[in-house]
Amino acid sequence: MSRRKKTVGLDLGTSRVAVIIAESDDVGGAVSVVGVGEARCDGLRKGVVVNLDKTIAAIQLAAVSAERMAGQRIESVVVSLGGTHIWSQNSTGVVAVARSDREIGEDDVQRVVEGSRAVSIASDRQVIHVIPRGYTVDGQEGVRDAVGMTGQRLEVETNIVTGAQTALQNVIKCVHGAGFDVEDVVCSGLAAGEGVLTQQEVELGVCLVDIGAGTTAVTIYNEGSARHIAVLPVGGNHVTSDIAIGLRTTLDEAESLKLNYGHTLPDVIDHGEKVEVRQVGGDRIQALPRRFLAEIIGPRMQEIFVMSRDEVRKCGFEGLLPAGVVVSGGGSRLMGTTDAAQTVFDASVRLGQPTGMVGLADRCQGPSFAVAAGLVKWGSHAHMRSYANGRQSVTLGSTYQKTVRWLRDFF
Repeated sequence: MSRRKKTVGLDLGTSRVAVIIAESDDVGGAVSVVGVGEARCDGLRKGVVVNLDKTIAAIQLAAVSAERMAGQRIESVVVSLGGTHIWSQNSTGVVAVARSDREIGEDDVQRVVEGSRAVSIASDRQVIHVIPRGYTVDGQEGVRDAVGMTGQRLEVETNIVTGAQTALQNVIKCVHGAGFDVEDVVCSGLAAGEGVLTQQEVELGVCLVDIGAGTTAVTIYNEGSARHIAVLPVGGNHVTSDIAIGLRTTLDEAESLKLNYGHTLPDVIDHGEKVEVRQVGGDRIQALPRRFLAEIIGPRMQEIFVMSRDEVRKCGFEGLLPAGVVVSGGGSRLMGTTDAAQTVFDASVRLGQPTGMVGLADRCQGPSFAVAAGLVKWGSHAHMRSYANGRQSVTLGSTYQKTVRWLRDFF
């Protein structure tokens, strides 16, 4: 009889913290959501922790909500890591097959992947993921799973994702400060991809644009694995700020206007439509054309998508993404977002919603739960992953484990 495995995803976002508690069995079935919690967070800027106490308080608040719904306690979490400090680079590794019969084993695959980690990175950066893209056995390229094959020379192409050590340590410190262990740390862009993309999209080639409050993660997939990861320093908060300045109103009022009446395309708004705007000071309400709002929002959203398209061009995948573009994150809830992305990318665009989840899945629907949903799926599928699986990443090696142990002792 299979044992149910509990996984907790903790999405540390710029404006909010989300927690999902889920259960899964050992045979790789659907992930069953049993608890969901959210809390506003003022402790992060552009995806990076800037106030430990506020972040810890937000984690605890969201965790308590999820625990009450699930009726069970949280012990460890799979946590997201965001911020513009995250970037990826390509690497290769080569080893000689060790066994006398020349059959490639798991240990050979592990050695070659570890060998690809030997890249030159700054002393203040940490390897977070090593994602195998494909293997070559004795010159035969395009091998997805090398285990069991016969050969003398094994090569691997990997995508290595690195981040700032201090940003990683502060995230781990916040989780431990809230009273939980860290099971794994996953880059927000990869987690969002795990949450909303289909296996077919990942195989064909797709660009995921995850628009958060402070940053936008751009992840490009092709032939079954992530090929490029970048984090842009713009997000939904920039749209809110533009509205507040343009309409001379407060940030709270601007956020409300953005979500209730905002649109990315001014041309589709009727000239006669009006919105009531409470001016700064709170006593004066002015009726303004709704089109004004769209004229403020449109250029900023276009900027986000143009920067995302530039990332696709930079890594040479323009025109090589048959599955088009998937837009997720809280910033994608704006009306007309997919239309704006379609105009810029000139490709098919869809809104990314969490998939493959049952139970209380309706409590974590919507593009803003892309990362949290991806984290629980990542954690629940971890025992089924192997180095040979293209979507698997060898995550946070011995340096990370030392950091975790040091911080646990410290607290």
